[in-house]
Amino acid sequence: MKKEEPKKGYESLTASYRYWAEREPGRKDEWKRKYEWTLERAQQYADHLGVTRDEVLAAWEQERDYWYVSYYQESNQPDLTRRNVVTLEQWEAEGERLYGKNHLEWRFRCPTCGHIQTPQEFKAAGIEPHAAYQSCASRYGLGGKSTCKWTVGGLLITGGRYVIDARYRPRLIFEFADKKD
Repeated sequence: MKKEEPKKGYESLTASYRYWAEREPGRKDEWKRKYEWTLERAQQYADHLGVTRDEVLAAWEQERDYWYVSYYQESNQPDLTRRNVVTLEQWEAEGERLYGKNHLEWRFRCPTCGHIQTPQEFKAAGIEPHAAYQSCASRYGLGGKSTCKWTVGGLLITGGRYVIDARYRPRLIFEFADKKD
């Protein structure tokens, strides 16, 4: 017996929606709103990135390993219309133009206190280098007198930009320290 291929993208999302609409018919409108929100958000990402909605949905559905109603939400797929958004390739090209190919030497500015830090400083302190573009050095006892301890994973989203990776997942990061607006 041939094993059935897993459904992808639009088919997978639609199957999840239909399953829950049939299982809980009293909440069908709620499930439909989330389904439609997801389709609209995928289209927004597709339009912004120059790909198809189905490509975005296929990538998201491949990553999704829990209930679609919980997975598809503003914190996982934020609205891109009023945000500073670049692709991973664009971000890396900008970093290389500003600082060269060694990512450990790139400089990032905390959006709250203005502290400038590098992944190399974090690495030397035994901290994951990527934290330099996601958290203020003061969070780890680095960076001199600053006590802001800001992180992009906090309750409030201010400053920075979104970098969209190859799987169409957005990551909020600090701006480059020497970026010219």
